[in-house]
Amino acid sequence: MTDLAADETVLNLFKQSDALLHGHFKLTSGKHSEWYFEKIRLIEKPAALERIVDLLAARIRREVPEFDYVVSPAYGAIAIGFLAALKLGKKFAFTQRADEKMTLRSGFSGLDGSKAVIVEDILTTGGSIQEVVACLKERGTAVAGIYVLVDRTGGAVPIEGRAVGSLLALKVEAFEPDACPFCAEGIPITKPGASDKKA
Repeated sequence: MTDLAADETVLNLFKQSDALLHGHFKLTSGKHSEWYFEKIRLIEKPAALERIVDLLAARIRREVPEFDYVVSPAYGAIAIGFLAALKLGKKFAFTQRADEKMTLRSGFSGLDGSKAVIVEDILTTGGSIQEVVACLKERGTAVAGIYVLVDRTGGAVPIEGRAVGSLLALKVEAFEPDACPFCAEGIPITKPGASDKKA
C-alpha cells in the first residue's frame, strides 16, 4: 500500500523532471507500453532524486527495523540504492549480470549470512528483482524487504509471496509485442536507454 501524499509527490517529481514519457516504448522486459518512467532523467537531477529517496528511506526505516545492506541491481538502480543506503546508515552492494546470470559484483564483502533490503527503480514484471533474490539466497543473505520507486503493476506482482513496497503504484498496461495496439497502428517504437532511438 502506498501513501497518497507520497504518490502525488513522486508523480509530480517525475513530471517536473521530464521523466514520465508518453509514446510507444519497448520496456526492459521486452513488453511494449504507452508510458515510460525514465529514471535517468531523475538521476541527472540529484535534488529531485534526493527528495524521492528521502521518502523511500523513511518508509524502509518504518517498516524494516533491522538489516545490514541495501542491494540494488545494476545499472539503473545503483544511484537510488546507494543514496538510500547512505540515508539509512547501511552498507551498499549491487548485483550485475555475468554470462546471463545475476551475480554480486566482486569486491563486496560481508553479505553472507546478513540481512538485506532490495531497492529497485521500476517494477514491471519483477524479473530483475527475482534474480537478485535468487542471487542473495545463494549467499545465505536474508531478504528483509523489497522496495521500488514505481510499481507499474499496481501491486499485482508479489515476489515469492512477498508484497513489494512502492512509493507510486499505478496499473500501467504493458503488451506483448504481438498483441501491441501501437505496433498494429504502425506507430514507431522507442527503446529508452538505447540513445532514445527508434527501434
